[in-house]
Amino acid sequence: MTRVLLVAWLTVLWLVLWRDVSVANVVSGVAIALVVLAVFPPRQVTGDHALRPLKLVAFISYFAWKLVVSNLIVAREIVTPRDHVRSGIVAVPVVACSDLVTTVVANAISLTPGTLTLEVRRDPMARTVAQTELANESISRLFEGVVEATEEAIYNSMLKAVTTTYGARTVEALPIDRVVEVLQKYGVR
Repeated sequence: MTRVLLVAWLTVLWLVLWRDVSVANVVSGVAIALVVLAVFPPRQVTGDHALRPLKLVAFISYFAWKLVVSNLIVAREIVTPRDHVRSGIVAVPVVACSDLVTTVVANAISLTPGTLTLEVRRDPMARTVAQTELANESISRLFEGVVEATEEAIYNSMLKAVTTTYGARTVEALPIDRVVEVLQKYGVR
């Protein structure tokens, strides 16, 4: 069922890109979708992650606000006559998290103007990020704070939620004591 939905979704994207619904475009869209799924088969996301709609909206709102602020900072740098930009590369230690959380944070960082996730290491767990505004040491600490706040927002969206029922489906809240136990088992603070 999932494969059929992916083929349908990729076909719709193909039609949107062509801006024309014709038999040839539908057939070629399905063919392209099948080739894409054969070359890049979908993988199951592992882990006990549950989607918390209200916490997701809170995270998206927080991120959207930070995105607007960073765009304004970059715009200010562009229109001011003096160049205050000092670029650099910063390694930000990560509190340790799942691959899903790491991916979301890395993508959120890369979407922010003036930053780009270059590398994510597991031992020791850290993200290497290219940053365009490194005026002084306090900017680096500020940047680390933004990364930590983003991670915390993602953790809160998973761990501070309650069991939710909508329609016929119930999503259980993550058992925090079990999560802490697993994190301690693997040496994560």
